[in-house]
This record gives sequence, C-alpha cells and structure tokens, in this order.
Amino acid sequence: MRVLAVFRKTVREQWRDLASLSMVLVLCPFFVLLYWLIVGGGSTSYKILVINNDGGVVLQGQGLVKEGDRLVEALRALEYQNGDPMLRVQVVPDRGSADDALRNRYAAALIVLPDDFSRMLHAPPAERTSFKPVVLSGDSGNVAYAVASVFAFTALDALIQAVGGGPPPLPWKEEFVGGAKPRSEFEAYVPGLLILSIILLVFTTALPLIREREEKTLRRLRVSRMTPFDLLGGISLAQIVIGALSVVLTFAVSVALGFRSEGSLFAATVVAVLSAGSVIAVGLVTACFCKNATAVLTIGTLPFFLLMWFSGAAMPLSRTTLFTWGTRQIALNDVLPPTHAVIALNKILSMGASLGEVWYELAMLAGLTVVYFAAAVWIYRRTQLRRD
Repeated sequence: MRVLAVFRKTVREQWRDLASLSMVLVLCPFFVLLYWLIVGGGSTSYKILVINNDGGVVLQGQGLVKEGDRLVEALRALEYQNGDPMLRVQVVPDRGSADDALRNRYAAALIVLPDDFSRMLHAPPAERTSFKPVVLSGDSGNVAYAVASVFAFTALDALIQAVGGGPPPLPWKEEFVGGAKPRSEFEAYVPGLLILSIILLVFTTALPLIREREEKTLRRLRVSRMTPFDLLGGISLAQIVIGALSVVLTFAVSVALGFRSEGSLFAATVVAVLSAGSVIAVGLVTACFCKNATAVLTIGTLPFFLLMWFSGAAMPLSRTTLFTWGTRQIALNDVLPPTHAVIALNKILSMGASLGEVWYELAMLAGLTVVYFAAAVWIYRRTQLRRD
C-alpha cells in the first residue's frame, strides 16, 4: 500500500535526523525534571537557617527550659497536607557563614534568636517589648525569602500560643543581607530577565554558522586558510555586540518601569559580557548539530529551555547539591553558565556588591566559556568542516 510505503519512508528520514527526533522526545521529560527540581520532588521546601543563641529560662517544677530548641523543632514539623516538609532547617553557628549562604542562595532565610528568647516568651505580654528582638534576615531579591519568612513566623506564632502568651507580638526586626534594601516583586525578577535577554543569543549565534553552509560561502572561506577558531571567534565577537545592546535595552526598560540598581553598572556589564560569551559558546555547539536554519529553530529550543529554566533565570529553582567544595555547594545546574550570572547580577544590582565580591561567579563564567568554546571548535572541525 502507498500509505505504508510513505510511512516507511518518513520513519527512515526521521531516523536519519536524530537531532530533531531527540528534541521532540526528550523535551517533555526535561520539563518533568524541571518541575521536580522546582518543588523539590514533592511540594516546595524552603531551606531556612537558625542561629540559636537562646540560653533558656529556669521554670519552677520544670528546670531549665530552652524555647529556642522548641522553635527549631516547630520549624521542622511544619508540613504540607501530603506530609512533605515546608522547611529544611539547619542550625548554624555564626552570622558570617549564614550571610554567605543567603548571598549565594543556598538558603532562603535566616532567624537569629537572642540569648533571652526563652525569658521573653515566658515574660508577661506587656513586658516583651523590652527584650532583644528576634532577627529575620534574607536576600530581598530572592522571591523565596518572602514565602520562607511567612512559614517561619507561622511556627513562631504557634510556639507563642503553646507557651500561653497572647498579644502583643514578640519584638522582631528584619535585616537584609549585604545591606540590600527592600525590593518589589518586579525588581526581584529583573536580574534573571537580563540574563534571559542574553540566552536568546543561542539562536542568533547558530544561524550565521548555518547560513555559511547553506549559501556555500564556507568553502570560499576555507580557501583563505581560515581556521575554525577564526570563524567561530569572529561570529562570537559580533554576537557579544548584539548581546550588549539587548542587555542595555532590557535594563533601560526595567529602569523606566521602576527598577533601582544598588550596585555598579560597570560591574554588571562585566558579568553580562562574560555571560554572553558563555551563551554564545553554547550556541556554537548547538549549530554543530543543525543541518539548516529550520533545525536551529527546533533543536536550538532544547539548550534554550535548559539555560532559561534550569539556571533559575526565568524563576527560582531549588538547588540539588551534589557535593561541597570548601564553602561552596556545587549543584547539578552549576554546569549552566547563566546559573552563576543570575546570582552575580543579583548580588550587584540588589545588594550593591563589587566585582571582588562576585569573583567566584566570574571565575565560573570564564571557565565555562572556555570549556564550551573549546568544545565548539573541536566539534565544528570534526562535523562541519569535514562535510564541506
């Protein structure tokens, strides 16, 4: 039958185009993995740090009672209806390490309990305001901070009721890490949106390479003894210019709509340029697996979605830590350059950090750019130049 003949022909042609076929087959499974990472395998669980300085209080008939320990257990006991924990609680010894974790988004919030926390809880409600406050700290640019802080105060309120105290509430104060000022929800998303404008370079980088093959100009370029490094390097420089213009326009619109930068625009530009270089390198690798411009728009969708969603540029993503290197927690999505760019831009634009304070993110961006660019040169030499 003709239908079966056409069917067999189509299957064979599709099998020869494994890149496009793979994109169709793996894209939805990748989204399943994405949502699993977003919600931590169940319901979203936020990591919260606690510095418990509570010295306790001696009560008649009970001895030494430490309400700070009870609060930690109450935080850990918060659960969704399906039994998943709302918070992942870690007790830390000092403020320095806690602030570093908040800056690097290893945790969503920090609670600091004063040394007289237990005495404050058991004092008459009218006298509580004379005690040291409970401190809540976090990154104002991290949208997860707002949710985690609500959960934390839910546990604190439950403890107050259990002790038997009513209003007025306990004295507390909010401190933003790194001197950051309160940010609107819109401002919290701007650093990620700036990186998103750079991620689009995946397509504009791959298309010129494919055009060289389709228009048969690659052969003429080879006669001039052009090396793969020359070709890919020249295209990359042009894309960096395009990326810079995209970031400038995106930032200008953000400022016009109310975004406020707390840090140096020069430092932010350095991060943007390095981020553009790494995304361009990913685009070059993508082009090596595309036969024509149509394939770029289909196959290129996969790295685009990976860079956009799995890096946290589009929305916050829970970190799945693989191992710890010194004070750094290495996660699976750290192999994606935009992951580090989003953190660096947030530190600069929201916390006013300098280049020296984001040296780790800059080093990772530079290192990943070299790795991806070297991979692009090697793959392009073996796959594209040999065809022509």
